[in-house]
Amino acid sequence: MKVSVLIIAHNEEQHIAQCIKSVLAQTVKPDEVILVAHNSTDRTVEIAKQYPINIVILNGETGSAYARLRGMQEVQGDVVCCIDGDSIAQQNWIEVMAETLQDNAVLAGSWIQFKGSVFNTISNFFNKYKCVSGGEKATRWLWGGSFAFWTKDKEKIVESLKKGIELSAQLHLSRNPDDYWLALLMQQYGQIVVTNKTYTVHYPKELSFKEELLRNMENHRNGKIMHSYVKKVGM
Repeated sequence: MKVSVLIIAHNEEQHIAQCIKSVLAQTVKPDEVILVAHNSTDRTVEIAKQYPINIVILNGETGSAYARLRGMQEVQGDVVCCIDGDSIAQQNWIEVMAETLQDNAVLAGSWIQFKGSVFNTISNFFNKYKCVSGGEKATRWLWGGSFAFWTKDKEKIVESLKKGIELSAQLHLSRNPDDYWLALLMQQYGQIVVTNKTYTVHYPKELSFKEELLRNMENHRNGKIMHSYVKKVGM
C-alpha cells in the first residue's frame, strides 16, 4: 500500500520545517509528500525546498479548499493523509490513520492538540476523549489538520470540496469550513471514523483567549447552519 501525504500551507514559514520533518520521520514512511503553497508571500517555499518533497505553487482564490483541490490533482498513493502546514504529526500518525481507514471507512480523522491560550488547553482535554467515534458523531471531530481517505474515493472528495464552497456562499457563512462540509457530505458514501490513538499538534492563527473564543463561537454558528441544511435536504 502506497501512502501520499498532502500538506497545504499559506505563509507558514514559522512551522513548515517542523511539519515536513514530522511527516518524513513517520514509523510508516510516505511514498510521496506534496506541499501546496497557497498564496504564500513569505519563506514557506524557500524553506520547503530544503526537503525531498514535491512543491506546487498555487495563486488564486483564497481558502484552504482551493489548496486541497489543487493537491488532489497530484496525489498518487492508495491512501492520502492530509495535514496543514502549521501542524506537526506524531510519529505514528500515518500508521494509525491508515489502520483506521481499514475499517471500511471513507474518511478517517484524528485528535488535534491545539496550542495557544488557556481556552485551547481546556478544550484539548475534552477533545482528546471525545475524538473516538464513528458515523454522524464523528463528523464534528474531523478537522482539516488531520484526515485521511482512500484514493479510490478521490472523485467524491473533490465533489464534496467543490459542493462545500458552493454551499458556504449559498448559506452566507462567515467562512468556508471545508473540513466539516467534507465530513457531512462524505457520510452518504460510507463510514467516518475518528481516533485519539494518534494526533497532530496545531498552531492556530488566533493567539489570545478572546480570539480563540470568538473563533470557536463562529465555528459553532456555522456548524449549526450546515448541520441543519444537510438534515433538511437529506444528504
